[in-house]
Amino acid sequence: MTRIVADSSALILLTKCDLIEIFCDLFEVIVPPAVTEEVASENLIRNYPDAALISELVSKGALKIKSISTDRFPLPISLHQGEKEALLLALELKDSIVATDEGKAIKAAKFLKIPFIITPKIVVELFRLQKISFKKARQSIEKLGTIGRYSPEIIADALYHLMEEKDGKAHHHKDT
Repeated sequence: MTRIVADSSALILLTKCDLIEIFCDLFEVIVPPAVTEEVASENLIRNYPDAALISELVSKGALKIKSISTDRFPLPISLHQGEKEALLLALELKDSIVATDEGKAIKAAKFLKIPFIITPKIVVELFRLQKISFKKARQSIEKLGTIGRYSPEIIADALYHLMEEKDGKAHHHKDT
C-alpha cells in the first residue's frame, strides 16, 4: 500500500471534494501532529463539519498520526509548521509521497528530492484506480479550480489527464 504523508491543504481540499474517506481507504495516510492541529483542533471541530470528519478518520485509525522531531533537520525555507513537519516526516519515512498544494512546500519537496502529489492529481489517480466515476472526478477537479489556489494551467492539465485516462479505459474495453 502506498504511504502518503499529507499536509493540511491536501486534507482540507480532499474533504471538501468528499474524497477524503476514499483516499484514506486506498492509501496509508500519515500526518504529523501539527497537521491535525491545523485541520481538526477542538475549536475547528465545533465549527466545521470538515474538521469533524477528519477528526473521526483519526479516531478510526484511517488517518494515522506520527510525531517527528523538527529540530534534527532545519529546513532552508519558511513554512507553516504542518508543512514543515509533513516534509520532515516524509524524509524520515522512506518510500513515502507528500500530498501538498502549497507552493513553498512543493519547492521544498523538490529541493529535498521528496516525491509529491497535488490534489488534482490525486483525483485523477482515484479515477484511474476506478475508485470514483469520471463524473465525480471531473466535478472534483472543477471544484478544486474554484476553491483551491491553482493556476488555470494546473486545472486544465488535470482535466486533460482525466480525459486521457477515460479514453484509455474506453479503448482498453474495446480491445478486450
